[in-house]
Amino acid sequence: MQHNLIKISPIEKIISILSYATMGIIGLIWLLIAHFAKKKLRYFLMYNIVQSMIIAIFLAILKLALNIVFSIFALIPFINVITAKLNYIMSVRILILPVFNLSFNIIEILIHLLLIYIIVGIAMGKIFFVPYLSNIMNKLLKSYN
Repeated sequence: MQHNLIKISPIEKIISILSYATMGIIGLIWLLIAHFAKKKLRYFLMYNIVQSMIIAIFLAILKLALNIVFSIFALIPFINVITAKLNYIMSVRILILPVFNLSFNIIEILIHLLLIYIIVGIAMGKIFFVPYLSNIMNKLLKSYN
């Protein structure tokens, strides 16, 4: 979905991109600044700030749920071996420099690819449709216009 009717300022694009890059923290700070300055944010910026925070919350809940499930399955005999192998298969080791060894979950990699996709769209001045999430966003921000 793209809003061609409005001109998107560079600061709105930058704040939106930083909001996704920091998983909503910059967006939350910008919301607080706008609230205390009694300024109303435009739809494009508000949409991206709220969406970045929802993605961050979703990722945190998903990580917590997977940790709980893997912890419970680790206690069950015979299934704990399958759980350990599945956990090993799901984690990907990425060597950036010989000093740094970062570990990413496959789900985290997919979420970050989604964020890169959205950030590129923001740089082009578009609002991209993310299935299910965009429907929630439209309902949340319906009265915001």
